[in-house]
Amino acid sequence: MRRDLFTVVQLGASFAFIFSAFNSQGLIEVAVLRKKAETAPETGITTNSGYYSLSIIYFFFTFFNLVVPSIVKKLGSKWSQIIGASGYLFFMVTFLYLNVYLLYFGSAVLGAGAALLWAGNGCYLVEISRKNKMERNSGIMWAMLQSSMITGGIFLIYVLRSGDLSNSFTFIYVVFSAVIAVGILVLIFMPNNPGQYGQQNEEIENNLEEPLIPSDILESTAPPQSLGEQVRSMLAMSLTPNMLSLSVLFVYSGLEMTFYTGVYTSCLSATQFLKTFSDLVIPYNALLIGAGQIFGGIVTGALGKALKLRSQHIVFLAFVGHMVAFILAYLSLPSDSTVHSTDAPTILAPSLNLTLVISFLLGISDALWQTQIYVTIGAAFKDDPVNAFAIFKFFQSMAACISFFYSSFLFLPSQLLILVVGCVASTLFFLKVKQSIHETIGGIEAVREREI
Repeated sequence: MRRDLFTVVQLGASFAFIFSAFNSQGLIEVAVLRKKAETAPETGITTNSGYYSLSIIYFFFTFFNLVVPSIVKKLGSKWSQIIGASGYLFFMVTFLYLNVYLLYFGSAVLGAGAALLWAGNGCYLVEISRKNKMERNSGIMWAMLQSSMITGGIFLIYVLRSGDLSNSFTFIYVVFSAVIAVGILVLIFMPNNPGQYGQQNEEIENNLEEPLIPSDILESTAPPQSLGEQVRSMLAMSLTPNMLSLSVLFVYSGLEMTFYTGVYTSCLSATQFLKTFSDLVIPYNALLIGAGQIFGGIVTGALGKALKLRSQHIVFLAFVGHMVAFILAYLSLPSDSTVHSTDAPTILAPSLNLTLVISFLLGISDALWQTQIYVTIGAAFKDDPVNAFAIFKFFQSMAACISFFYSSFLFLPSQLLILVVGCVASTLFFLKVKQSIHETIGGIEAVREREI
């Protein structure tokens, strides 16, 4: 195996470790802290502390995206990832010394660390990737990252078969901390200078595939932008017609991500009719969310090529999947399950099988939306993808921050209504942008024909 490919696998393994812990804890955090509010009131934890913690994470993640590029340039991509991942470790350790103020501080540290981790990750992938291999390398890392939902779900099932979240609390967070530490250790042993295996030491290959990021951008010798210039550049791009339209989709991606990673599983935990499955209902659903994510990747990859699916077809599938999932959630989960434990009546009787169907639809629909966001950004802003992706993360994380905050008091029907409106609007604006890109490409080709 070539050294650059081995390093990409190594990078994917580190993220699989880190996010098997973080994603799993995100699924149980609200439920865990609700129980701690009852059993350990001296910690200051309330029934809404889980929502507030997640909101703080995405608040700091949102605004650190604006300043993190200059930090990455000083630290380098490898050490930016290591320091960023350390924020995840610190956050997990706060649960072993549970106190409301320490929890919120740890959430802020994690949010800042997440911005540093992901910015460093993107830079490292660019540096390690030989020409035309960026798409392959990012695909490998994404697939390994998504496997974290499966491994995390299996771990929680193993633990909860012999206990519940309260009894296993310390053991779960010790393991989560240890797993993240292993991920950091893997990062430490990666090459300090990935460029020697990637763009800077590239073998000439007869490969006609176009790289994900144009080579002229990667090879640019222009001086780095100051923070003010970076912000002004992002603001100018955010006001372009295509980016204004895509911003609706970016916001929706943050809202639906909030729902499936935290709100939905907290509703399952709070629904008394599902208590016969104890806390196992959460890891079972985590497995189906992960399975949906992986299947969504297959649909947009090999299967999509075989069936000749276009972006419009994939977005239509995502739209239908999310709408069905939201309707089923409305029919089968108590309206007040977002805020407290409840046995309120529902239109459809809650059942494990029905929740698993909803989870699978949420997972596959999210994967379909996410892949089309990346593809569309690459097509619409191929001359400046760095700022475009920064704007995407800014709007996504800002929406997640707001969503986790209002989830602490807004009942399920209201949240689902917001998601339905967002899903419809995102689909319409996505089609508008695709039409704009098609007309632009057609215009360029027409000009070329006249020149010939």
